[in-house]
Amino acid sequence: MHHVYEIYMRNSSRILVNDLLKTLTTFNRIQGSKGLWDAVSFLKEMVEDRGFETKLLTIESGVKKGYIETPVSWDLIDAYVEFRDGDNVIGIFSSRDHPTIVAAHAPSGEGCGELSICSNDKCSDSVVLATGYPYDLYVNNDANLFVYYNENRYPDAFPYTGLFLEPNEIMRNKTMVTIPYRFAQKLISLVKVKNRKINVCWKIESSYGNRGLPALLAWRGEESGILFISHICHPKPGAHDNVSGSVANFIALDVLSRVGSEESFGSIHVWVPEYTGTVFLRDHLPWIPKSILNLDMVGSKQNVSGSTLVVINTPRFIASELASYLWFSIQKVFDSSFSYNGINQPSIRYSYSPYGIGSDHDVFVTWGYDAIMINEWPSKFYHTDMDDVDSIDPMNIIKISVSSLLASFMLIKKPNKNVKEIFESFVRVWYRSQALRNDFSLSFLVKNMVKTPVITEPFEKPILETPVFGRAIYRILGRDAFLELDKIRNALTYLEVYGPLAEAVGLKNHIKSFQAELLVKWSRKEEDKVKDAFAIIKSRIGL
Repeated sequence: MHHVYEIYMRNSSRILVNDLLKTLTTFNRIQGSKGLWDAVSFLKEMVEDRGFETKLLTIESGVKKGYIETPVSWDLIDAYVEFRDGDNVIGIFSSRDHPTIVAAHAPSGEGCGELSICSNDKCSDSVVLATGYPYDLYVNNDANLFVYYNENRYPDAFPYTGLFLEPNEIMRNKTMVTIPYRFAQKLISLVKVKNRKINVCWKIESSYGNRGLPALLAWRGEESGILFISHICHPKPGAHDNVSGSVANFIALDVLSRVGSEESFGSIHVWVPEYTGTVFLRDHLPWIPKSILNLDMVGSKQNVSGSTLVVINTPRFIASELASYLWFSIQKVFDSSFSYNGINQPSIRYSYSPYGIGSDHDVFVTWGYDAIMINEWPSKFYHTDMDDVDSIDPMNIIKISVSSLLASFMLIKKPNKNVKEIFESFVRVWYRSQALRNDFSLSFLVKNMVKTPVITEPFEKPILETPVFGRAIYRILGRDAFLELDKIRNALTYLEVYGPLAEAVGLKNHIKSFQAELLVKWSRKEEDKVKDAFAIIKSRIGL
């Protein structure tokens, strides 16, 4: 195994990683934008130079698949916003300096008005400073300009948010910009504490079209192997999220194009707009993959990002081969430091996690596939204009690619039952340790944890067409119920993926299995709310 590891490392290029990072972060890769098409076209040419077969899909705007609808095609042309306290300019910002300043898919608009502060769900005025669920703010309130902030983003950065509007939801001269949380606090203080009148002027130029969305598939080999997927969307720079995963995916492909038959295997490599491209993939795959590896936010300088690399498992009722090999390979590749007595030690922070939603692996999970995600979390500059290449370590990108390749090689060519047994033993200890440290009932854990997978191999047809995405739940349950559920830890993970899939395959009492698997301590009231919501969703989607 060490010999294969050395071959993969030797055929990796740090210069290539640097070049790809620098190039891809120059594209403004909003879903439906020209920048997304340009980034995918650039990658397609690079892939074809490596001798892989390719297919470029065009997914139309406004098309529904399961419980998701593709957004409108949209480009930001230019934007500025100015804030004045009397004659004093206290802030003037533009899209040239802050690419995330306009909410994705927001219409054009211009004007001036006095700033008001959204409170008690009343957010209607000419110019409104607000936080919360951006789509809900936009469709349920009247304002010419929403000034959006997010207290969960880096306080000095402009947060990225998206409206993901469908064509019939576009409202002219009703638009949204974003500002840093620290600047929002300043505005709130000026208006509410000092009773100052803040005047806001803005001009946003954006355009809509019908170019649709691109999805790029590349593959080699006729026998079933591993599918590597990375979403390539998000505004520039978007280095950690998710140029990093897109580059790691390409480096894995590049290495496979260089090694001999002994070290290569069948692989599919996919770059998509997150979720909206993935749901359309299945009919275009050259073969059903053995496992899926989602590369989303990897390879950072952890001292900058504050991240920990996490292997996120598939739900326990789906049999997983890849997770055990991936855990082994990450240790092999990243345990490159040494203790005082010469024992290998981790050179970065890495950990394990049970299943969680939030990226393209969710789609494959609902199809019944073994789908694992590698992800770094938290990420200091996540979804902001400060997520640039300075936070990425090219060598860590290479190591992620090599870890992914080594795990895939072992699964396909050198299966080892000891690896899975050791991993399962580790997971059992991990759960017991987590339960003890977090006062989680061990008896509840033992009683309700899924012991034996229900899904042992991919079904001929998808079990569910897509996850029941949050926007669909918002519409099924209504605004108030959705916003209440969003406050309950991991409720949407259960309602979007785990619950519907578990119900479809006949897993009994799966709300308890879910709480055990994710170590969730819901109150009786919270559990009843989730149960009632699931009953409504189950009825509406015909489970």
